[in-house]
Amino acid sequence: MQTNLAFAKKRDIMLILILLALSVVLGIGYYISHSGPAIRAEVTVDGKLVKVLDLSTDQEITIQGAKNGTNHLIVRNGEIWCSQASCPDQVCVHQGKQSWDGEIIVCLPNLMIVQIIGED
Repeated sequence: MQTNLAFAKKRDIMLILILLALSVVLGIGYYISHSGPAIRAEVTVDGKLVKVLDLSTDQEITIQGAKNGTNHLIVRNGEIWCSQASCPDQVCVHQGKQSWDGEIIVCLPNLMIVQIIGED
């Protein structure tokens, strides 16, 4: 009985090591594929694309949310952030500045998502 228990532990440890190695490889692959600077930001409200913002051009825009809420977006120096929002939780404001491919800003109460896009 003792040898079966030791064998099971070895197999469990091997399985854990394989899963950890796979996680590291996938994480590195994701980081490498999304490590470029952003080119544009696509703003969707309730799943519909409402605006594409060029991150190389400084600008400010107010987005009308799906439930009559608003989000004020600022683009400056290749970064985008939500400076003000009408939502009660302000999670989108606290997400801070985003500037890398694959990053997002989300405002669930206003159903707004800003997805940062890098090179095509």
